[in-house]
Amino acid sequence: MKNLVAQPLTLPCGAVLPNRLSKAAMTEGLATSDGVPTPELERLYGIWSDGGAGMLLSGNIQVDKDHLERPGNVVIDSEPNAEMQAALGSWAKAATRNGNHFWAQISHAGRQTQKIINKTPKAPSAVKLGLPGGQFGEPVALTAEEIAEIVRRFAVCAAAVKAAGFTGVQ
Repeated sequence: MKNLVAQPLTLPCGAVLPNRLSKAAMTEGLATSDGVPTPELERLYGIWSDGGAGMLLSGNIQVDKDHLERPGNVVIDSEPNAEMQAALGSWAKAATRNGNHFWAQISHAGRQTQKIINKTPKAPSAVKLGLPGGQFGEPVALTAEEIAEIVRRFAVCAAAVKAAGFTGVQ
């Protein structure tokens, strides 16, 4: 009987994973205060690559510095400068060093932005999260123009991670 976990897997998008193991997206909080990946993040993903999973999904890579999921998120909200592109490249190289895939989880935290980041986050609607603890602000509904800008930022972020050596986006 074949070990199916160890068999390659072709995804509907055409990507071929070397096996069926995946490291899920988890928040790390290891970027600089400017949202640049650090050597610690690079080291962590190198260790995970060494673990043998066919795919690693990054933690949140935010498209808006004012709407982080937590402090320490990687942020790509404009064309990356040389420092950012180099850091992204080092991170991708470490994360794929064993022939596995490394996909970026790009996101906008919206109303899930904590108050310590932004007391009035922009979101699709002005409906506040109904969670206890009061850690999230009062959201303000996005305008059509703001939604278009967020969509543009997703495209910029996707292009940046592709150029850096990531093998896909989520």
